[in-house]
Amino acid sequence: MALSFVSILFCSSLILRASGTPLPTSSKCCHLLDSEFRGGEKVVYPQTSEYGILNTYFAPTSQQSPSCIFTPSDTSDISRAIKLFTRHSCKFAIRSGGHHYNAGWASINNGILLSLSNLNKVVYNPSSQSVFVESGNRWRKVYNTVEPYGRTVVGAQNSDVGVGGYLLNGGISFLADQYGWAVDNVREFEIVVADGRVLKANKYQNRALFRALKGGSSNFGVVTGFTLDTVESKLATGAYVEYPASSYDALINAAYQYCVKGEDSKSQVLFITWLTVKNGAVAVKDAISWIYTDVMDVANLPKALAPFTDGKIPSSLVQILGRNQTMGSHGHDLTQIQHPGVRTNRQTISIIPDIQLLKQLQRVLVKTAEQYKTIPGFTTDLIFQPIGKQWIAAGNAKGGNSMGLTEPVIILWVQPHWASAKDDEIIAEFVTKVITQFEKIAKDAGKLSNFEYLNYAGPKQGLMEGYGAESIRRLQSVKRVYDPKNVFGTLLPGGPKVPGLY
Repeated sequence: MALSFVSILFCSSLILRASGTPLPTSSKCCHLLDSEFRGGEKVVYPQTSEYGILNTYFAPTSQQSPSCIFTPSDTSDISRAIKLFTRHSCKFAIRSGGHHYNAGWASINNGILLSLSNLNKVVYNPSSQSVFVESGNRWRKVYNTVEPYGRTVVGAQNSDVGVGGYLLNGGISFLADQYGWAVDNVREFEIVVADGRVLKANKYQNRALFRALKGGSSNFGVVTGFTLDTVESKLATGAYVEYPASSYDALINAAYQYCVKGEDSKSQVLFITWLTVKNGAVAVKDAISWIYTDVMDVANLPKALAPFTDGKIPSSLVQILGRNQTMGSHGHDLTQIQHPGVRTNRQTISIIPDIQLLKQLQRVLVKTAEQYKTIPGFTTDLIFQPIGKQWIAAGNAKGGNSMGLTEPVIILWVQPHWASAKDDEIIAEFVTKVITQFEKIAKDAGKLSNFEYLNYAGPKQGLMEGYGAESIRRLQSVKRVYDPKNVFGTLLPGGPKVPGLY
């Protein structure tokens, strides 16, 4: 009769103990977890096809090698697992959609990967115009569920992104200037805290925890579900525009005006510099991607968008994308542009809007990239996203969050791509070198913000320190109540942590 994996592992553990060799902690924890769930199919091991599927990430650079993968069916399973992890000091990681680029944030070596993929319910409530979304979902299913009712959600721009990590780290959406960060639109969190209790956090119950989770990442427990506000589904149109090098100064001048005026909450613009290597030299291409979240006539653009597409700034390419279609359709379209499987990482800073600073930062990127142009497949992007007064005010109107932003900033990030794993370390060096120079230049100019957006941050950046002293004090207070032993700081090693506690 064939022995089960559990039996083999148990016998192996006896041999190891008899020989005086201690059982590896991660293997022991997998064995205990398998025993807890009676050897069912919820614990997945290496060398199986399911393990390979569950351990595939959007960016290969974020993939690691867990000792096993736990696939809970519901919140009760997670509660039992967290109690077990705590009793036996089992290290683990939490994965929702696996879209973050940092190794160790939603992945782990020699530990347990808690995969939320089976927590995939999406239930719309027409009477409250809210939708309950379990954490293992991707935004595609959420959009597809609510939009037939004439509603949509403040969700990810790319509908393949997982729900959990995106929301807990803030969440940038096409609707941000109207409704704030995506997490500002959470009505209630369902969470398993460090002692295994399942709690609801909303503006009436566990109110301090409710606010802490709005940008507080995975510091307080495993969030298993979100009740989200829905909003009226309006049709939107997007565009992609490229500019020749001769238009760069005019483009940045217009970009600055757009950032500081913030006059139309239905518009959103991303400003992009693409660097590629052609004929042994770094080639620079500037572009924008904009979306207008209401019905519009592309022949008569809204005032906020007209400067970028009306011809006064010469452009080399104008593509109208997704003419008057839903938010979900735009999110689905973006999945066709942002392909998984490419080696990539990124780091971020935020700055106070300044024309000369933006121009100087681009020059630094181009100069630094010259030193790395021989790396196979090397390209890099410099992208910036304005966070304006309307965005911040919309979040505050919904009760505020943990991120501490009070004044407009530009979130700016550097994102390289390359071909081979052997170059991972040297590319990490490149990004750190660029961001370090950016920080110094911006600080010297008096234009550096301390804020770092978690979903774009590198693994070793300052992270939550930029939320500000008042916000950090609140987070520390909540942490002491709901995770006094710091389970989600020590047994969950990856991701941003509340500073100044342990």
